[in-house]
Amino acid sequence: MRTERRHHRRIALTEDSRVLDVGCGIGGPARYLARTYGCRVDGIDLTPELIETGRVLTERCGLADRVVLQIGNALDLPYPDQTFDVVWCQNVAMNIADKDGLFAGVYRALKPGGLFTSTEYSVGPGGDIIFPVPWAYDASINFLDREDVMRERYHTAGFRILECMNYSNTVIKHYEKMLSSPPKLTSRLIFGDDAPERQRNSQRNLIEGRTIYWMITAERPKLQVNASGCCEGLDDNASYSDLSIGKPRGMPQAWR
Repeated sequence: MRTERRHHRRIALTEDSRVLDVGCGIGGPARYLARTYGCRVDGIDLTPELIETGRVLTERCGLADRVVLQIGNALDLPYPDQTFDVVWCQNVAMNIADKDGLFAGVYRALKPGGLFTSTEYSVGPGGDIIFPVPWAYDASINFLDREDVMRERYHTAGFRILECMNYSNTVIKHYEKMLSSPPKLTSRLIFGDDAPERQRNSQRNLIEGRTIYWMITAERPKLQVNASGCCEGLDDNASYSDLSIGKPRGMPQAWR
């Protein structure tokens, strides 16, 4: 939940905002955003059991009028063009091989000026990843990119990256706390009895630099962006004000 709270601080939401949570799971972030801001949140996930559980929890929280969860494919988003002000994607991209397809779909679903906020892992310089990890039992279903490739995918889709912050140290501390004093409601309920082993491996991968954890905020510009991620017809050194797209309200300075 702490990651979710810092994640949502990267964006500015109101009760009029439309948010899409891609890979919503049981809908925790969706309910948190709807409860906190009064916004409407749609969530999709491939796993029927997670959606079913999420719908029950949403009803019990009295949020069914603002949170709609449905089975859906992140590579085939079932929404019209330019529907959402924000697309939220937490720890999903590492499970998707066709990241270009994912980013293209998110770009299509966002309104011009809308924000894509994502947390994801990249490959680090520290050596081969130790498996199993929370998102993959072995390398055959692990789809991490290097940092430079990850950034280029955003630019190719048309996004302008506003912030890309290495959040690894915070996640390492989170794992340490969770593994040393696990809460009563642990991830074993969803991910199985081997969840602690996968979490320890994930923590070790971060500590040893085998993986890096990122918090990224990108924008679908109101102006046309070329393949290099720059607005056409404008100087590469143009500021936010020069672009007339505005830096998102409420975005703090990057934590170092």
